[in-house]
Amino acid sequence: MSPSEHTLSEADRTVIHALQIAPRAGWSRLAPVLGSRPDTLAQRWSRITAAGTGWCGALGLHTGETPPCMAWIEVLCTGERNGARSALLTEDPHVLSVFEVTGARALLLFVAFPDLSMLDEHISTRLLRLPGVTGTRTHLVTAVHRTGARWRLDRLTPTQTLRLIDLPGRPREPGAAASPSLRPEDRRLVLAMAGDSRLSVAELARRQGRSESATRRQLARLESSGTLTHNCRPAPLYSGWPVSVVMWADSPTADLAAAPPIVHLRETVEFMSVTGPHNLAIALTLRSLDDLPACAATLMRRVPGLRIADSTVVLRCHKFAAQVLGPDGRRVRTVPPDIWTRPVALPVRS
Repeated sequence: MSPSEHTLSEADRTVIHALQIAPRAGWSRLAPVLGSRPDTLAQRWSRITAAGTGWCGALGLHTGETPPCMAWIEVLCTGERNGARSALLTEDPHVLSVFEVTGARALLLFVAFPDLSMLDEHISTRLLRLPGVTGTRTHLVTAVHRTGARWRLDRLTPTQTLRLIDLPGRPREPGAAASPSLRPEDRRLVLAMAGDSRLSVAELARRQGRSESATRRQLARLESSGTLTHNCRPAPLYSGWPVSVVMWADSPTADLAAAPPIVHLRETVEFMSVTGPHNLAIALTLRSLDDLPACAATLMRRVPGLRIADSTVVLRCHKFAAQVLGPDGRRVRTVPPDIWTRPVALPVRS
């Protein structure tokens, strides 16, 4: 099924935008804001998720109070595309996103681990043993200025947005001042919510074998501390913003004066400081590939001295933030991001 055969209507996009702001709000609370009925909204969301054109997931990747070790990894390969290689990466719980891209690298990955040693183990015992892989380039994330969870479809009016922000129990915005902490006993809850962060408290309690009251307190603690990040997304090919680009750039300033102008650019999905030959990684979403030169020019105009060293276009997204996408760009399932398990070594290539 192509994007032209299954599109998101304006009403669909409005629901997704509402859930980006209030991901666990009940339909009865959302209905007055959206001018609809609770049962109508529930049916619409059920159809969207069944079709794989939108989803609500959640990520929590800390180990205690220690943030995850995250990195962008460029994978250099020989030969043609290899389905087995892509499948192994897609099933890997440490590999949150898998992109086939243009340029010198064949694949671009976004990964997360508890520490550097496990990242090194993964590269040496898994990535470099994949068929056709000749090398990797790792860009460690040193600061996260914007995550994909903060990108918005912008289909609601300002009044609707304010009403949703004021809903009781709305989780903390990612990036707000907090002291994230994920206990070992929280991991089962986090992994259960990776594929559907709108699961009821009763269902989350059942999956954990805990009481509903304990689960409710646990969820409130994780949300209020910013440990648990909700990510409600339309499938990129159906969002109206079907083109994804990752830019590698250099900023001459070390005080991150470049951050706000880039963070607030409409097209910015993710923006991070990284190690390596370039100190910034900027993931963008565009309405058309033709918009890339203008977007690059806007970035350089907003940030004096910014140099864009390289741009890579995503040809196919196999996995995005733990969600597996099919060839037509729709979500088919979730790989729970259990980043705390040790990497399973692949056989040494002969």
